[in-house]
Amino acid sequence: MTRIKARYGKDGYSIASTGHAGTNEACTAVSAIIGALAGWVHNNTGSFTLEKGKALVMWPKGDGGETAMEMAVIGLRQVAQSCPDDVTIELIWE
Repeated sequence: MTRIKARYGKDGYSIASTGHAGTNEACTAVSAIIGALAGWVHNNTGSFTLEKGKALVMWPKGDGGETAMEMAVIGLRQVAQSCPDDVTIELIWE
């Protein structure tokens, strides 16, 4: 099971994931979305850590950050909806 927490903070955004999805399809989809987001952060402002079974991507508001967050959350929610036994996502508003 991959557990994802997507945080909409006062100062910025973050997406954290832990665990392994039960299917290759779900794992690949989550990894692709979070990897693309980390690439966007690398080219802009923020930080990320990508490890086997664990990821954390953080970035400040502004300069397209909200759009990046929405794209990632929409994709991750679609994966969670398609594979509810493999992926969960929690939205956190601070």
